[in-house]
Amino acid sequence: MRTPLVLALLSGFAMTACGPASPDPASPAPAAAPAPAAPASSSASAAGSTGAEPAGLRIAFDHGAGMGLRPCDGDAPDCVVLFDPAAEPHLRELVTVQVFNGPLEAVAASQAGFERNAEGRLMTTYGRFEPVAVERFEVNGKPGMRAVITCGISDPETGFHAGAGECLWAVVSEGARSVVISSSGFPNGLEAAGPVVSSMRFLPAG
Repeated sequence: MRTPLVLALLSGFAMTACGPASPDPASPAPAAAPAPAAPASSSASAAGSTGAEPAGLRIAFDHGAGMGLRPCDGDAPDCVVLFDPAAEPHLRELVTVQVFNGPLEAVAASQAGFERNAEGRLMTTYGRFEPVAVERFEVNGKPGMRAVITCGISDPETGFHAGAGECLWAVVSEGARSVVISSSGFPNGLEAAGPVVSSMRFLPAG
């Protein structure tokens, strides 16, 4: 089941849902209804379980139930990590989502390594082995680019493997702003990135 998550990372912003009025205390309590099968909607002014609020990440996307969000490590601005708290430590971090100012092709080149070759075709420059052709797509009326590249993974039992992983890199743009989505090299990261990319949407300011 996927849980739509709205990230409205504006300072002090919090979304509240309007519910039915409280029942009369004298009335008998209604029987509990079973949980709906449809995806539940959640919203957050924080970037994840830590409660940090990086400014400017006015986007929304879907993710699997039970997953969490936290700010990216270091000083990366406008950036969150989707993680699975139930996974083994080395498999926990799944997808990184970061917003940049700039149009699609410029951000795709500088942040995802999508560049035109001598024939003018968009190809990957990140990853191991030969470059991979970049696919164009559209999500919620916004243009995007994506490719899956060979990348490194690190296993606590067998160590680092430079070409044993598969990482998705995708960029979606509304024109002035672009979102870069990248997955871990493990299969659960690639799987988690699919719903994020296919549901990406931009929220208005304010």
